[in-house]
Amino acid sequence: MPRFPSEQRAQGKFPFYMSEKKVFSGKRLSFEQQLAMLESQGLQTGDTDRALRILRNVSYTRLKSYLIPLMQDRTAHRFIPGASLEQAYTLYGFDRRFRELVFHEMEKIEISIRTGLAYSSMNDEGGYWFENPAYFSNHHFHSSILRRLENEIQRSDDDSIVRFREKFSNRFPPCWITFEASSMGLLSSIYDALKPGYFRRKLAEFYSVSDTVFASWLHHLVYIRNICAHHGRLWNRVLSIQAMIPKSDKTSFPPQSPDASQHIYLTLCIIKYLIDIIKPENTFSARLRILMNSFPLVDDKLMGFPSNWVEYDFWK
Repeated sequence: MPRFPSEQRAQGKFPFYMSEKKVFSGKRLSFEQQLAMLESQGLQTGDTDRALRILRNVSYTRLKSYLIPLMQDRTAHRFIPGASLEQAYTLYGFDRRFRELVFHEMEKIEISIRTGLAYSSMNDEGGYWFENPAYFSNHHFHSSILRRLENEIQRSDDDSIVRFREKFSNRFPPCWITFEASSMGLLSSIYDALKPGYFRRKLAEFYSVSDTVFASWLHHLVYIRNICAHHGRLWNRVLSIQAMIPKSDKTSFPPQSPDASQHIYLTLCIIKYLIDIIKPENTFSARLRILMNSFPLVDDKLMGFPSNWVEYDFWK
């Protein structure tokens, strides 16, 4: 961002997008100081050794997201009477197990999408449709995708790719090998860059949704997968990359609230919907119910769950 002379700042002559911000002047607190601060704000910390161990191994910065719902006044940094560090740690433990549940299902979805994308083309038995710019809506996007594919192939030590490079001179292996080394993010970019038409619709139709909805789901699931992979918070998170809600009567999708796209409940519905197609005998719904019942402290409404969600046929 461009810098502006001090006289302009003094006279308030800023572009409309500029604003004055404070310079951070805080300092790092020791774990003992962090604990004393929380106690001064009204948080019950319990056993000192255990509390310090939690702060040392989780960090106050990460735990803060689970402390905020226990606050009575965020401005004054005062906790609800009776709120405890143990409650925040319980929420953190739930979120960790919740991420594990979601991430476990992502593997099945990702592998299914890899396979579907590799075998969706009806006009290319050789497996190199992705090199053909005619399939893509934008030459620049296509060139970028090929560069990213090449980088991922070069970094890969997958046996099938290593053997292919030893035997053949092609820039890429065929798509059914290349896509095995491609990240979920890149697969989403490939699908998003495809021209509207039969090829794009075919993969979406396997999951009985429109190609527009499917593209938004891919983008959203990449975002959720990355949160899980980097141990980010899923519970009580307002989602910034939002998924579309299918409107077709062909789907068994459960009803959603007006703000559903901001909350993780919609993501869970998408996962359940896709897993029911990929592996109809799955136990995702049962495992989710068990997890939710194991943590009565967790307010599922903060995750977008409707009050009677377990009664929907979709979740039975």
